[in-house]
Amino acid sequence: MVSFAFNTLIGQVTDIAMTNIGYKYYFLFIICNFTNALFFYLFLPETARLPLEEMNYLFTNAPFLVAGHDKGAYQANYAQDLERRAAEIEYKTGAKHHEEEIKVA
Repeated sequence: MVSFAFNTLIGQVTDIAMTNIGYKYYFLFIICNFTNALFFYLFLPETARLPLEEMNYLFTNAPFLVAGHDKGAYQANYAQDLERRAAEIEYKTGAKHHEEEIKVA
């Protein structure tokens, strides 16, 4: 949200700033890009190759500063988590899983 706010601010004042200070205005872009990269590295956990269902677990269990922490300590064990969720659904619906054999004709 902060990044969006600053990008909007930059878009509103670019014409005036380029007229008044010229090329020095590009330093603002450099500073914004650096602070964005630093924020993403320090505070946001890696979400690559994770299913959408795991995002809540990831963001609730990740430490405040994720840089330098072991990712395995706060990422879900997919097999155990899948079994837990299946058991919850089974309990809520009262349904039992039945394995049916598919007969090939």
